[in-house]
Amino acid sequence: MNLTYGVARALYRKKEHPRLLLGPAELALLKAQIRAGAGKKIWAALRLKAAALFAELAAVPDLKAMLAGDGSWQSLSSRLLFSAEDLAIVALLDERADYIELLRTVMRTVCEVDAQKSRTALRVADLAGVYDLLESRWRPEDRAAFVQAALATIRARLEPNRIAYFKSAGGNIMLMNVLMALPCALVVKGEPGADAELDGLLRELILCFESSVHVTANENGYPEEDGGYGTLILGRLAVFGEMLHRAGLFNVYRASPAFARSGQALLHFVQPWGQDLSNTGDHGDDFGSRELVLARLAARTKDPALVWLYRTLHYTRGVLKPLQTIPGVHVEVPLAPGEQVPASFRTLLTLDVLGRGRPPALTKPPTAFCDRQRGIVSFRSGWGAEDTLVVFDGSQRSTSAQGHAHASGGHFSLSAAGEYFSIDTGRYNVDQANHSVVLVNGKAGRPQHPGWESTKYPGRLIACEPGALVDYAAVDSSHQHNIYWAKRHLGLVKGARSYVWIVDDLNCCDDWAEYTWQMQVCPENVIEVHGAGATITGWRHGNKLDVHFALPAPEEYVKPHTLAVSQDEAGTGSWQYMGVPEEMAARVAGLKAGVVKGFARPADMVHGPVYVRPRLLGKVAGYNGRFMTLLIPRMKGEKPARVERLKSLPNVLAAKIVFPDGTEDRVVFAYEHRLLVAEGVDKRGAWAVIRKNKGGRTQEHVSTRED
Repeated sequence: MNLTYGVARALYRKKEHPRLLLGPAELALLKAQIRAGAGKKIWAALRLKAAALFAELAAVPDLKAMLAGDGSWQSLSSRLLFSAEDLAIVALLDERADYIELLRTVMRTVCEVDAQKSRTALRVADLAGVYDLLESRWRPEDRAAFVQAALATIRARLEPNRIAYFKSAGGNIMLMNVLMALPCALVVKGEPGADAELDGLLRELILCFESSVHVTANENGYPEEDGGYGTLILGRLAVFGEMLHRAGLFNVYRASPAFARSGQALLHFVQPWGQDLSNTGDHGDDFGSRELVLARLAARTKDPALVWLYRTLHYTRGVLKPLQTIPGVHVEVPLAPGEQVPASFRTLLTLDVLGRGRPPALTKPPTAFCDRQRGIVSFRSGWGAEDTLVVFDGSQRSTSAQGHAHASGGHFSLSAAGEYFSIDTGRYNVDQANHSVVLVNGKAGRPQHPGWESTKYPGRLIACEPGALVDYAAVDSSHQHNIYWAKRHLGLVKGARSYVWIVDDLNCCDDWAEYTWQMQVCPENVIEVHGAGATITGWRHGNKLDVHFALPAPEEYVKPHTLAVSQDEAGTGSWQYMGVPEEMAARVAGLKAGVVKGFARPADMVHGPVYVRPRLLGKVAGYNGRFMTLLIPRMKGEKPARVERLKSLPNVLAAKIVFPDGTEDRVVFAYEHRLLVAEGVDKRGAWAVIRKNKGGRTQEHVSTRED
């Protein structure tokens, strides 16, 4: 499809349609593209999808009642909302007069009764694409009715939000409520009856759009509202941006370089084996409107890995709850083993790039990513299916998108050896007890509302330093922990033997306290505790993660630190919202008896809210919370590495790792004094990793960072 800025200007001058996302010339090309190859497959699936919805629509006895919806996302009105353009393109290209007449009746009825406030019901704003595609088939009275209804909906969406919008331009509800008026304004621009007021309204909408672009895509493009909410908004903004770009009214890609980088940002959060993103926020790992945004960004940035990302991801489920799956709407069309695309009108607009994908293992983008504005980091040891991926969350949030922030400062998600190990538990899991962070005296620093409420206390990413051997980042979560200080340092050691080290630094009260290290573990993984460590076996392939702890030397304090490693089963933090008891064992039982039963298997929860999951706990008691954790993945059948705590200078933590192949690593971390002195190590810096390969060659990374 044509990417030229202002390509549709002539169509606006001539008052021709369609023009929003394609023009008559592109429509002719599309007719040829759907006759063979991937286009033919997608078209066949789209026609079947449309036929089922049209048949259901034709049988409706009371159209007004149906269009009002029932408040759910499964009603026919809701399914029409998600599929309106799909129905229109099938009606147009198949020249189905009966389909067109059904859509005419729906459009005229909605224009008359669009008073419902429900977000789950079909409204005038959802029909802009239908009007555009089928404009030549409408009678004059149909056009007049839609133009007046469109103007009314534009006013209704803009007028009450003229001030509030710019205070909440990143929030998905405010954003969609207002910006859904933008396609309405563009589709009726220049139409008879669209008075001079429209140009002013359109200018206001473009300002709203521009403000949202700047606050929803962070410094390097990561969505403010993460996966699920954030990716949905990214997809919708890309559609609006394409419409404005074609009309020659606003160039979003030039105005916001961060927005143009958003595809590459999300690429860094795909699981090593593809298929899904790593969950990071208050929804799930889903990307339900990926087709146009990833294809357009791939073309504009000339990045074939984004086409691969488009084809490896999928969206066919209700992420929050299985019952929220919308039947017959989110249909994926297989293109190759493990690759698929949605059966949608917008997918048809991407046919020219669908065959140009290349996996990141071939394109070789950087393996480290950091968005300092969002405070989130993604490190991976490589782009292979069994490489290690760690996501480290600083929990920084913009005030322009309040409502979805979690107390996740210092949380880490870890995938390795083809397994999910440490997971983000998603929606309904807001406070620290629901994340892989340290609890102080067994409690969250800022207890969560028992119903549901986002945290108001941000964390802060204080360092991000990728390196050849080690990628390093640090987070200050003192505000969320509500103690004197709380910092977490994380390093991913790369190469043939990749693993993660974490150093915690907490001070509760200048006195004895308990610091409980948590790891939220993927459902169906198995935890085995052994002495001062544990092994987690993944459910996908049976591969393993060994967890080791290293404490300060006993002689450093008048009373030595102690460690007790255990496991339990934890349920969602929003126990009251979910209608289950507060006491954890009863809460877990209630969740298993209710919502969890709707999943095909418990591990499926990893894609969205994880209502119930195993949890690995390392309870450290001491005068402070200073300790090191090593997380070392291995394949099943492979012997574990030998790990020992090294003697070191006071206020230094050091460990030696000896792998089965003879590779030997030393990890040394100095608190404050920068004297990295331990057995076999005498360096100066904040921390060091020194690797002696089995052939005797030495690699090292000594951090020179200053706190």
